[in-house]
Parts: sequence; C-alpha cells; structure tokens
Amino acid sequence: MKALNLIALFCFITVNKLVAQTPQAVESDLLKSFKKIEYWHQKQDTGDDGASDALGDANDEFGNKLKKYAETYPASIGMPFNSLKKAQLDIFTSADGLFRIYSWETWQGGTMRDFANVLQYKVDAKTKSVLLTGSQETYIPFYSNLYTFKTGDKTYYLGIYGTIYSSKDAGTGIKVFDIENGKLNDDVKVIKTGSGLKSKIYYDYDFFSVVDIPFEKRPTITFDQTTQTIHVPLVNAKAQVTAKFITYKFNGQYFEKIKS
Repeated sequence: MKALNLIALFCFITVNKLVAQTPQAVESDLLKSFKKIEYWHQKQDTGDDGASDALGDANDEFGNKLKKYAETYPASIGMPFNSLKKAQLDIFTSADGLFRIYSWETWQGGTMRDFANVLQYKVDAKTKSVLLTGSQETYIPFYSNLYTFKTGDKTYYLGIYGTIYSSKDAGTGIKVFDIENGKLNDDVKVIKTGSGLKSKIYYDYDFFSVVDIPFEKRPTITFDQTTQTIHVPLVNAKAQVTAKFITYKFNGQYFEKIKS
C-alpha cells in the first residue's frame, strides 16, 4: 500500500511539474505574483501597517520569479504575456527575438519613482537573465522602447529609458547593448561624444516643459533604421525640452554627431 501511495504521489508531482511548464501556467503564475505589487501598493496608500514591507517582499518575489522563468523556459522570450502587459508590465523584444526587457514600477518610491527590470537574452538554445533593482546608491530607470540595429556581423540593441527624480525633475536616455561571448554586454561604447566613446546618451529636463504635450507627441529619443541615425531632443539652458534635435549618424564604426 505504501508503495502504491508513493507511486501515486510521484505521478502527481510529475503531472503538476509538467503543467507548470505550459505557457498558460507560467503566465498565470507570474500575473498572480505581479498583482500582489498593486495590492500592497494600494494598501500602502491607505496607511495599512506593514504594507510597505509587504510591498517590498512582493517586488522581490515577482522579480526573482520572473528571472527564474526567463532562465528556465527559453520559449518565454517569445511569449506575448498579454495579461501582464495589461497589468502594466512593460515588455520590449528585439526584432531578432534574442533580447527582451521587462520593466515595471515598484511603487516603493515617493516623488522619486522607483523601477525594476529583468533583462532576458538568448544564447544558442538557452536563455539567461539579469534582475536589476534599485538601492540608495543605484537608481534603476524604466524602459519605454527597444530598437534593433544590425550592421555587418554585429547586432546592437538600443534601449530608450527614463528617470523620474521628482514631480519636476526627469530624464531620458538611450543605452546600447549587445550579446558577446555568451553574455549580455551593457557597456557597448559606439556613441562618439565630446568626452569620448560612450555606451549611452542621457539628458535631464524639466517635466513641466512637456506636461501639456500629449504623451505620444512629446519630443523623445528615437532611432531611424533607414538612415541609421539617433535623434536626441535639444534641451535649453532652462532644462526645457525644445522641438529641435541633435542627430548622431552611424559611420560604419560608431554613431557620430552631425551638423544640423
């Protein structure tokens, strides 16, 4: 009888393990975890005791769970995760399907908004991931777009990111990634600036200079695949975003500023 019970238990565990590997089960588990962040965020807003600690735990749980799934299930890099997007998890995937950014607000900040990211990338048949969370020494931005730029035998991933330091102070940047020797490289110095080659361009600005512009029409950093150019809004001495742009064009080796 004990042997039969053990066999039944083994079958039950095996079946459940297989079920947990289905895309639907993975997404459902992640969504359940992600919704805990919003739940404890609302509790925190109403002043519930212990909500802040629970919110931190919910973010840790989701971040680690997403990182684990991103590594355990290679197919996850191509899953649409529509329910998670609807719940305000931002997901951006490269055109070649080899790199993906997951980005969300932790709701642990005040006027300085806090964010977290999971960077997922594919090497051969495997996927790897990196969890990025903030600390007192490190500010983690949110991502709002991802461009793929292939030139020769190199593929660069251009991530557009943002920062919110207060209700007035914000910033936008572009950061270049690539996958080299089986690892994600987040310091790809292919942008030529006055102070040398950089892996990113960033500017601070006064949020009130764009607050009255519809979100989709606000000047921001963009990349044009056809002309191989990065367009960066010009910010004046008062930190106001203008309608003018600075342009960096790829010259075969790096992006270099060109005269307008």
